[in-house]
Amino acid sequence: MRTFAPILVLALLLCGCARDTAVNLEDLAKRARTGERAAIVRLVELLAAPEGNVAEQAYPAVVAAGAEAVPVLLEQVGTSDRQQREYVIAALGTLKAAQAVVPIGRVLADAKLERRYVAAWALGEIGGAEVVPFLIGALGDASQEVRRYATRALIKVNRAAVGPLVAHLGTAGGESAAGAIRALGDIADPAALDVLLAQAAGPLRAEAFLALGKLRDQKAEAVLVKGLGDSDWRARMNAAMALGPLGGPQAAAALRRTLDDEVHVVREWSARSLEMVSGQPVLYKNSKGEMVRPYNVYH
Repeated sequence: MRTFAPILVLALLLCGCARDTAVNLEDLAKRARTGERAAIVRLVELLAAPEGNVAEQAYPAVVAAGAEAVPVLLEQVGTSDRQQREYVIAALGTLKAAQAVVPIGRVLADAKLERRYVAAWALGEIGGAEVVPFLIGALGDASQEVRRYATRALIKVNRAAVGPLVAHLGTAGGESAAGAIRALGDIADPAALDVLLAQAAGPLRAEAFLALGKLRDQKAEAVLVKGLGDSDWRARMNAAMALGPLGGPQAAAALRRTLDDEVHVVREWSARSLEMVSGQPVLYKNSKGEMVRPYNVYH
């Protein structure tokens, strides 16, 4: 029995500590909601806690403190502790703290830091024209996750991002330009039409075709019809996909021809878009050589 006594005592002490931590967190949360700075400071410190779910419990308490927590959080944006940094940036984003745009933007631009996509997400939550340059700068980031979150954040910023994105496409290339095209397509502002039409003649034409379809402007129909004959099957597929929402008689005739395309997905999207344009059922040859209707992806 004496062999196990020290272990039992240690277990009881650990249980007592866990209960104390829970009680302290509850008390800290109550005090933080009244605006008490010392309680907020302690909660922000606990965002770095490695034990159990302490940081997970501290985070909502920090957010619940509201605007009073922002100055304390700003002091820790550049912390070297990755976990704490992520929680701090997420809290500032959730609180839509405009004062945090520049420091979060610096984190987003620091390629040495891991999981910087949290910074892109937070900037999208804060919104406004001030976040746009930082997000556009991240469109060409080496990290695919950072690029993806930056694009989503720009879409969330919406119309305030259109002008800078259009200007960016004047000089950008590669992944950075592709992200800008995707963002402009999802924002679907008519002001992007001309720059997207210009991109439809270049190496990123497949991305531009999809974006043009989302703008639903009849001025793009001729460009998309021409895209159905592109040498790249991805470009043909995207052109067929884009013609569904905006196509007219010219598009219908062209889509009927691409029902015989050598690539299965081009035939499928041609049939799907032709059904949208014509309002009639359309059959196409699937990968098994069977004549079938396309399944409806718009449910």
